[in-house]
Amino acid sequence: MGRAPINARLKEKTLLVMPTTINLCKLQFHKLYTQARRLGIAEWNDSLDYADFIHGLWHIMRTHKALKKDAEKIVDLLENGDAIELLSEIVLNHRRATSN
Repeated sequence: MGRAPINARLKEKTLLVMPTTINLCKLQFHKLYTQARRLGIAEWNDSLDYADFIHGLWHIMRTHKALKKDAEKIVDLLENGDAIELLSEIVLNHRRATSN
């Protein structure tokens, strides 16, 4: 039994995000979200759909002059979908903590 051709092996390969990378990105998101709230960027708007809010907030974080540098660190480590999922988790946890 020989080795699979290199192309076949690459098609089956999946990337894994290490737990330490996820923890680092969560910490970075906490920092970004805190800064965004201080700047008044992360204010919840009842007229927005939650998914639209998260996607919009992530876009602002990636383009805002004061937040862009820290957001780029996350972009270098995670795919966009993973980053949005983590940001959503941070926002939901914050909303739960402040609503009680």
